Amino acid sequence: MGLFGWIFYIIMGIVIFFLMNYLDNRFSISKIDKIVLANIVVIIISEFLFKYSIRYTENIFLIFVFMLIFDIIYSTYVIDHDFFDKDNNNILFYVGLIISGFIINQEFINRVSSIFLTGEELRVVLWLLIIVYIYNFCNSKKLFEIKDKKDKKIMSTNSILNNYAKFKYAYYDECDNDNKDISNILYAIMIYEDNKRNKFLRRIDNFKYKINGKKSKLGIMQVESKKFISDSESIELVSKKIVKIYNSSKKKDINSVFDKYYGHNNEDVKYIFEIIKKF
Repeated sequence: MGLFGWIFYIIMGIVIFFLMNYLDNRFSISKIDKIVLANIVVIIISEFLFKYSIRYTENIFLIFVFMLIFDIIYSTYVIDHDFFDKDNNNILFYVGLIISGFIINQEFINRVSSIFLTGEELRVVLWLLIIVYIYNFCNSKKLFEIKDKKDKKIMSTNSILNNYAKFKYAYYDECDNDNKDISNILYAIMIYEDNKRNKFLRRIDNFKYKINGKKSKLGIMQVESKKFISDSESIELVSKKIVKIYNSSKKKDINSVFDKYYGHNNEDVKYIFEIIKKF
């Protein structure tokens, strides 16, 4: 590759760094968006290198390594910012960027002689884009959402009771309260939120939060938080809120507790509560 290859990597790393910063300032993109866009830029650069027979593509992911080095220098000496601040998740971002760049470099770029698609390949991509568009359209119109049924049965009784037994075993200490109604309210919320956002999806949410650090709904109780919280911590936060709402209610009415916690759209969680309170 030679000296000019290393110079090329350094220059491209700096260019992509400023490009990502411009896009972030202009559109407030997430770190995941930056990883995707940076890799797209490198793929496009690779195509031009292929076109002009410049053999710098073998380790082109090293552009991201120089981007990291430049970011550290820029943050420390230009804007006087702590690059290693945990709240910014910079290390995690660059780990993801370099690993993804390496995989794309080794498994894709180094195995082809041209990045751009042929007519036949474009046809496949076109249909994939159509499918993605239809899915996003339906999702944006909430066509995939399960509508509230008049009988309130979002889950079967057996499913509710199975989850009740499972969560009571796992989170008994977090939900333990002298007032059984409060404990059952917590279990009802837990079953309801877990049904909407299961453990697998919550793990994805946790990963996304660690990448972009944005305020998100986390934990089994789906508590909106600026910092990372575990399932147990989410239960403890909701428990404090429920106790406060319950104690402030003059009639100690369960329905009013759900109304204050969820607003008016809470028939499903009330249905779950009615099932589990019998046991």
